[in-house]
Amino acid sequence: MPNMVKIDGVLVDIDDPCALATALRGVRYKRISGGQIEESEIRSPVMHQRIKVASSTLAQLDAEIQRLDDLCRQKNGQCRVSRRWSLRY
Repeated sequence: MPNMVKIDGVLVDIDDPCALATALRGVRYKRISGGQIEESEIRSPVMHQRIKVASSTLAQLDAEIQRLDDLCRQKNGQCRVSRRWSLRY
Protein backbone atom coordinates (compact mmCIF):
# COMPACT_ATOMS: atom_id res chain seq x y z
CA MET A 1 0.00 0.00 0.00
CA PRO A 2 1.50 3.37 -0.96
CA ASN A 3 2.16 5.96 1.72
CA MET A 4 0.14 9.00 0.75
CA VAL A 5 0.63 12.60 1.82
CA LYS A 6 -1.76 15.45 1.21
CA ILE A 7 0.09 18.45 -0.22
CA ASP A 8 -1.94 21.49 -1.13
CA GLY A 9 -5.13 19.43 -1.23
CA VAL A 10 -3.72 16.70 -3.52
CA LEU A 11 -2.82 13.18 -2.36
CA VAL A 12 0.72 12.27 -3.40
CA ASP A 13 2.66 9.02 -2.91
CA ILE A 14 5.72 9.82 -0.75
CA ASP A 15 7.66 6.99 -2.39
CA ASP A 16 7.46 8.75 -5.79
CA PRO A 17 10.06 11.55 -5.87
CA CYS A 18 8.78 12.85 -9.23
CA ALA A 19 5.25 13.39 -7.90
CA LEU A 20 6.55 14.93 -4.67
CA ALA A 21 8.76 17.38 -6.58
CA THR A 22 5.81 18.42 -8.73
CA ALA A 23 3.60 18.94 -5.67
CA LEU A 24 6.28 20.96 -3.86
CA ARG A 25 6.73 23.17 -6.93
CA GLY A 26 3.05 24.04 -6.60
CA VAL A 27 3.59 24.90 -2.93
CA ARG A 28 6.62 27.02 -3.87
CA TYR A 29 4.74 29.00 -6.51
CA LYS A 30 1.87 29.53 -4.14
CA ARG A 31 4.28 30.88 -1.50
CA ILE A 32 5.96 33.18 -4.04
CA SER A 33 2.61 34.59 -5.12
CA GLY A 34 1.76 35.42 -1.51
CA GLY A 35 -0.53 32.52 -0.73
CA GLN A 36 -0.16 30.72 2.57
CA ILE A 37 -0.23 26.96 2.94
CA GLU A 38 -2.00 26.23 6.19
CA GLU A 39 -1.05 22.61 6.77
CA SER A 40 -0.42 19.27 5.17
CA GLU A 41 -1.28 15.86 6.51
CA ILE A 42 0.24 12.40 6.27
CA ARG A 43 -1.96 9.35 6.65
CA SER A 44 -0.77 5.79 6.82
CA PRO A 45 -2.17 2.65 8.44
CA VAL A 46 -0.02 3.30 11.50
CA MET A 47 -0.16 7.06 11.95
CA HIS A 48 -1.92 10.30 11.13
CA GLN A 49 0.19 13.46 11.23
CA ARG A 50 -0.41 17.09 10.29
CA ILE A 51 2.52 19.24 9.20
CA LYS A 52 2.65 23.00 8.72
CA VAL A 53 4.34 23.67 5.39
CA ALA A 54 4.21 27.46 5.56
CA SER A 55 6.98 27.56 8.17
CA SER A 56 9.58 26.47 5.61
CA THR A 57 11.63 29.02 3.71
CA LEU A 58 11.88 29.21 -0.06
CA ALA A 59 15.51 28.08 0.20
CA GLN A 60 14.42 24.94 2.05
CA LEU A 61 11.74 24.26 -0.54
CA ASP A 62 14.26 24.77 -3.37
CA ALA A 63 16.75 22.40 -1.74
CA GLU A 64 14.11 19.71 -1.26
CA ILE A 65 12.82 20.11 -4.83
CA GLN A 66 16.39 19.78 -6.14
CA ARG A 67 16.96 16.65 -4.03
CA LEU A 68 13.71 15.11 -5.26
CA ASP A 69 14.56 16.01 -8.88
CA ASP A 70 17.89 14.18 -8.50
CA LEU A 71 16.09 11.13 -7.07
CA CYS A 72 13.54 11.30 -9.89
CA ARG A 73 16.32 11.31 -12.50
CA GLN A 74 17.96 8.32 -10.81
CA LYS A 75 14.64 6.48 -10.70
CA ASN A 76 14.13 7.06 -14.43
CA GLY A 77 17.71 6.11 -15.31
CA GLN A 78 18.77 9.60 -16.33
CA CYS A 79 22.01 11.24 -15.34
CA ARG A 80 22.24 14.65 -13.71
CA VAL A 81 22.95 17.43 -16.15
CA SER A 82 25.99 19.33 -15.00
CA ARG A 83 25.95 23.10 -15.36
CA ARG A 84 29.48 22.96 -16.72
CA TRP A 85 28.43 20.78 -19.64
CA SER A 86 25.14 22.55 -20.28
CA LEU A 87 26.89 25.91 -20.87
CA ARG A 88 29.45 24.52 -23.31
CA TYR A 89 29.07 25.51 -26.95
